Amino acid sequence: MTSKFDTIFESNFSRFQGGGFLTGDVIKLKDGWERDEWSQKAPAQVIDKIKEIAGNDLVTRVSSVKTIRPAVNSSVDQAAGADDFHVDITQEIAPGRFNGVFITLPQHLIELDGANDTLPDIPDSMKREETVDIKPKEISSEDSTNEDSSGDQFVDPKSQTGTDDKTNRKMAEDNTTLPGATGAQSYTAKYIS
Repeated sequence: MTSKFDTIFESNFSRFQGGGFLTGDVIKLKDGWERDEWSQKAPAQVIDKIKEIAGNDLVTRVSSVKTIRPAVNSSVDQAAGADDFHVDITQEIAPGRFNGVFITLPQHLIELDGANDTLPDIPDSMKREETVDIKPKEISSEDSTNEDSSGDQFVDPKSQTGTDDKTNRKMAEDNTTLPGATGAQSYTAKYIS
């Protein structure tokens, strides 16, 4: 009898098996990356894009970690014979949302940026001045009186709660016959008394 379930072989890098970087790590470019041998050989458009990434304050993350050569062993030993790693990097424009620009760099050009067990700081370019005042205050009669509202209860908070009604401030204790009220005209009228 054959099994209904297929065996799935998954391979994952651990932090020190994949060159020291994991997908999602917050990173930054090392100082002097422009003078590196790889940077000297890279095309001008790649260097321009790297300078653009280094020049703004957005959070830069590792998108994926790759070996230089493809794995030739089983999927369990994916990184066992690797001699170097390349890292795809990208930038966040919101938590979990990337700007769509991915660049592959050798691992020796980047380093971890702070502790990766906490959320990174919000970049200054993503902050805006907030003018909301959320300090509560007591409702005064000036706040609740609006002569031009023509009965709009959503403007007057006291008329919504009934605290402005001097006569009907409490519930009636006896049954009250409403003026103009009539009984039901259907066959259920005889059951209600």
